[in-house]
Amino acid sequence: MRAGRWRRTVGTAAALLLAGSAVGGCQVGPAPPAAADLRTGAPPWDAPRDAVSYIDKAGFERLPLDFSGPSPYTLNIAVTVDGKPVQVPAGIGIDKLRAEQAAIHTHTTDGQVWVEAKTASEHPTLAQFFTLWGLRYDANCLADACTALKITVDGKPAPWNTPLTRNSHVLVTVRH
Repeated sequence: MRAGRWRRTVGTAAALLLAGSAVGGCQVGPAPPAAADLRTGAPPWDAPRDAVSYIDKAGFERLPLDFSGPSPYTLNIAVTVDGKPVQVPAGIGIDKLRAEQAAIHTHTTDGQVWVEAKTASEHPTLAQFFTLWGLRYDANCLADACTALKITVDGKPAPWNTPLTRNSHVLVTVRH
């Protein structure tokens, strides 16, 4: 290839590369997370894909995936809607793409919830858990089920926003 033609080819390639960078942006890493949208449909409910927006909405600090806190513990949460069990999915409160997690999260689908807060004085609530799960939850409703919401902790009635305590068994029942 002649020298003049070679310079034009290199110049054209450089210009295309520069234009591609300007059009494509210089984003490094994952795309910004989608907004935390609390769902109201019927189960089953997956864990939110962009967990960081739900971590923020629930009022938690984003922690690294390998964080375990000064005194981690577990508890179990079971949910029934219209008398049918609802699987608690793995990955609630965990954003693998960004390598971040909330102080409460799930690793498995058996209802075991991990609490790995930064201090032993933090007391995450059931309401925060459902926000992390991406579900509408208040004193009357879970998602679109708004009849006879009942919370029990270790078999005893509890408020809808009960704190999540070590080794407890939380049962949430509701009907449409």
